[in-house]
Amino acid sequence: MKISSPLVQMTVALVALTGTLLMLADLFFGVLSSRDVETMRARKQIGESLAVQVAALMERDERELLQRTLASVLERNAELRSLAIRRADGQVVMQLGNHQEAWRDSAGERSTISQLAVPLNAGAGRWGQFEVTFRRPTGNPVVRWLSEPMVLMLLFMSTVGAVAFALYLRRALQHLDPASVIPDRVQGAFDTMSEGVVVLDTRGRVLLTNKAFRGFDEDAAAARTGAALSALPWLAPSLPADAADHPWARAMNERTMVTGLTLDVGAGDQARHLIVNCAPIADPGGAARGCLATFNDVTELHRANAQLRDTLQQLSSSNALIELKNQELHRMATRDALSGCLNRRAFHEHLAPLFARAQKQAFPLSCLMIDIDHFKSVNDTHGHAAGDRVIQAVAKQIAAAARAEDLVCRYGGEEFCFVAPNLGVEETRALAEQIRQRVERDVTASLHDVPQLKVTVSVGVHTRGAGAATVAELIDRADQALYRSKRTGRNRVSMFAGPKATSLVL
Repeated sequence: MKISSPLVQMTVALVALTGTLLMLADLFFGVLSSRDVETMRARKQIGESLAVQVAALMERDERELLQRTLASVLERNAELRSLAIRRADGQVVMQLGNHQEAWRDSAGERSTISQLAVPLNAGAGRWGQFEVTFRRPTGNPVVRWLSEPMVLMLLFMSTVGAVAFALYLRRALQHLDPASVIPDRVQGAFDTMSEGVVVLDTRGRVLLTNKAFRGFDEDAAAARTGAALSALPWLAPSLPADAADHPWARAMNERTMVTGLTLDVGAGDQARHLIVNCAPIADPGGAARGCLATFNDVTELHRANAQLRDTLQQLSSSNALIELKNQELHRMATRDALSGCLNRRAFHEHLAPLFARAQKQAFPLSCLMIDIDHFKSVNDTHGHAAGDRVIQAVAKQIAAAARAEDLVCRYGGEEFCFVAPNLGVEETRALAEQIRQRVERDVTASLHDVPQLKVTVSVGVHTRGAGAATVAELIDRADQALYRSKRTGRNRVSMFAGPKATSLVL
């Protein structure tokens, strides 16, 4: 049940306190009797009285009279269910009624409301016991429980006492209500403010709230004078666990303003983002007498900022995606799809400024034309799929030999062009030979699943400085050296040296 006012809280507390004191008094002093206890006491007296008669008759060995007497008692008393006399060794010497079914051995010698065991003694020792079973109380258990004196007393206190306490406390609280001393014009002034305003006492209890604060939540609207602000259900989850860290408590303890604290309250559509400012209220001596707390609802601004951040993030993600797409498009536009090397258009776009810079700065620029030997027979013998694999494997070995500043281009079907700046003639010759050897050794090994396949390349080399004045002339002279390698047996490196090119055969 939702307790909505201090009056109801105090009434419930007084009723609970009175009921608790009543139960404690009964526990320690037995001021209220229990129906079961009275029943147990009466049945115990019956059992003990019968046990005296049984002992006397058994002592005189008048068994027939004893049986008639017990049968008469069982017949006249409707509460009795069965009677029995049991020796110490457990043997039943006499029973009336269905005692075997009625008696529960698990109870032992302990008497309960439904069965009673009275010891029978002979001389200085115990002879056995007289056993009596009673019928269990009948009727509805709930009705029987409600008719108990303790329950009736508690019901009486809960109804009549609650009304009496409420009437008394209502008149008392009217004189003690701190809100009654606040003029209506002050309340009206606070209600005109757009910020939520709460005036608290030194213990953090609500003295006054304005209209804006009461509009934050249903629980805020129901906040009553005297309730702890920190205990409001809609506000409590967003506050620090330690009450001393609550902003109004800090403001009063430190005698200073606490500003700019942000609180996220509620959930879902009811979520709010509040900025809390607290200022202590002090008396002329400087002692804290309370606190003025304001709650500024910046939910819409917070949502707008969050939406703006989301939009910027989406825009950033879109830009990153566009950049990736542009890079992909650039790669597709500049790279050969099969080999991954530069295509001819991109190769010439990079080579032209490099050649111009080499001319201006007078550094060497070498060009290698590389052709796969007998490539047509590879396609004819092993198929175009194998031919594509050969091109990819050769391109991989050429790219592995290249530096960051080198240019590698798939110049034709099985022909590659390699441009390397800042390499002398002998360095370029060594580079070309390295590429030739790597292709012969590693490409053939990597394609071992293609039977009877041996891959080699022929290389033609020219280093600018021997008369090439244009890019086309540089490539053409390297191409002439390449044809020299092919004419002289393939799988070799030839250096352009004028009309008579030299070949390096290993």
